[in-house]
Amino acid sequence: MTREEFDEEIKDFSPEKDNVRDKADELFAKGANTTYIFQFITEHLNCRLIEALEVAESCPNYHKRYDKNKIR
Repeated sequence: MTREEFDEEIKDFSPEKDNVRDKADELFAKGANTTYIFQFITEHLNCRLIEALEVAESCPNYHKRYDKNKIR
């Protein structure tokens, strides 16, 4: 997913009515760049990177992508 495609995916996101974790999980499923997703989380939750990692680790699709037991 390019940056333009990522921006298109998040353009209608509203933290008042949408869940950041759910959107991050959806973005992981769509193959978005992890750096973009972490930036998205930190901006919308106004949090540090370590807190964004906790959000990412709560996403099932993050684990599907980065499962430590998966053979690469």
